[in-house]
Amino acid sequence: MQGYRRFSTVQQMSASVAAFVVLALVLESGGLLNWAQRLDLGPERTVALPAVMTLHRALAWTRIERARRYELVELARIGWSDDPEALALVRAERRGAAKPSSAPVAVVPTAATTDAKPGLIPSIPKVKREARADDPPLLTELPEIPAVEAGQKRTVALVGDSMMAVGLSSTLLREAPKYPDLVMDKAFKSGTGLARPEVFNWQTEYPAMLGDAQPDVVVVAIGANDGQGFVEDGVTYPFGTAGWVRIYRARVEAFLTMLEANGATVVWMGLPPMKSDVYDARIALVNRIDYDVVSDSPHAIWYSTAGLVGDGSGKFQDFGVVRGETARLRQSDGIHLSDDGAVLVVAKLLPWLAAQQESSKQ
Repeated sequence: MQGYRRFSTVQQMSASVAAFVVLALVLESGGLLNWAQRLDLGPERTVALPAVMTLHRALAWTRIERARRYELVELARIGWSDDPEALALVRAERRGAAKPSSAPVAVVPTAATTDAKPGLIPSIPKVKREARADDPPLLTELPEIPAVEAGQKRTVALVGDSMMAVGLSSTLLREAPKYPDLVMDKAFKSGTGLARPEVFNWQTEYPAMLGDAQPDVVVVAIGANDGQGFVEDGVTYPFGTAGWVRIYRARVEAFLTMLEANGATVVWMGLPPMKSDVYDARIALVNRIDYDVVSDSPHAIWYSTAGLVGDGSGKFQDFGVVRGETARLRQSDGIHLSDDGAVLVVAKLLPWLAAQQESSKQ
């Protein structure tokens, strides 16, 4: 009898686990599809994406996704959701509009040739990369920016992926109240970037995230997820190939042009050195492209972080001195800034923004 009860209990537990898995797959098929689309090009994405897409389409008749979107909108109305589409709908309702207006999607010209030949796939070094002449400088000076009229507040939009969301934004928002003339708007989302607009298109999402806000300054930190290949018009472009560089640069240019709309000054934060040598080499290319584009714009400022959180040569370091004490500068993933590491960046940035505001009142 006891043996039967044990067997029955195991059966019940297995059935419960299986039911939970099935329920999770049904309710979160949209989330799984989003995850599969974000995967880098390769065997994992090749297998996962068709399977998840088939599941998602098979469940379309249940209208579960519609119910899920409805609940996200309801949560956004009470401030419990950071879903960009839901937030855009709520903002549109509050403005009395039927739906949010969308910005035109930048058209990036592409060649009809493929770069997916084995000989063109770049060799990413397995050792620490050497400095190059076209690398961004380790430290940069923050030049004067146009003064704000006396009595007005300076609106600063915080934009980007997890490089902004983790460490930087929390530190900026925590320290900003010390400068009452600064107003901070949040427009960042982890897991995004410029390499995969089919997953998250900043050209349409950014205006929706801003709503009616008109920032004077945009502080952007983005690109941590862009060290990957992508598909454009059915053509595969492995990371670092000539076609990839051409298309990615065009996307950076379109993104910067959008950020500069309405006369905003853009402060583009260079990505810090990374712990993984392979990943660091990829991010170095992203930084070089971004720096080249930003340097060509009279309304954009490049702000290096390598000299602030890196070692003397701009290489990765876990620890450094913050406010006279040794502190961890990076998260355990070796990618994102810790709050202490962000302090080294914010300590220069916030007073610079506030000093410009104060000078306008003199």
